[in-house]
Amino acid sequence: MIRNIALRRAVFGGLVAFAAASTALAQGQAGAGAGSGAGASAMAPSVAPAPKPTSSPGGPISAGPRAGAGDTSGSQLSGSGPSSSTSTSLGATTGPSSGPIGSATGGSGGSAAAGGASASTLGVGGTSTSPTQSSSALGVGGSAASTGGHAMSHSGVHGNRNLNGQAMAQAHEGGTFSKSHTHCRTGSNVGVGCRTKSMAHTPGSKPVMSTTTTNSAPQ
Repeated sequence: MIRNIALRRAVFGGLVAFAAASTALAQGQAGAGAGSGAGASAMAPSVAPAPKPTSSPGGPISAGPRAGAGDTSGSQLSGSGPSSSTSTSLGATTGPSSGPIGSATGGSGGSAAAGGASASTLGVGGTSTSPTQSSSALGVGGSAASTGGHAMSHSGVHGNRNLNGQAMAQAHEGGTFSKSHTHCRTGSNVGVGCRTKSMAHTPGSKPVMSTTTTNSAPQ
């Protein structure tokens, strides 16, 4: 039980830090205006133990009351003025020991910005197996912002013994758009695997893309 709580805290702490940072990043990038050009970048998140959070800029966070419990959230805002969207989802599972003894943590993330539109996504996960118990936790999140167009984000975590999660975020202003997509899986038999793809595009220019992948096996 103690091992599972520590695992959840590490994942939740990393996701909450991302939510705060990505919201500030997205709003700052979107506020730079249409003359800022286009760019996409990849980042490797740090997963470290942290106090279990109760909320984030995107809304309440819940670990789920049962094994395999997941949360799905998303929002979409649009209009002629600035708009932004943030979504986070978390899941955790505990059961009898299965798979190799050991633990693994990992994650991936990325961001893209073009003109006044920006988007970021990230996923972090961890799994741990002792002689008597296997525990896994996974968190994903996305954030998007636009100075005068549309912004949307969506995330979800599902599964029982193995958890799968996805986060998507996109923003656009006319033909200028930015989008990011993160997919992660974690479990005692699969370890932690995450991949993030981000792309930014301005009409008349070649799309700028980035991809980052992490695969961690239990040790």
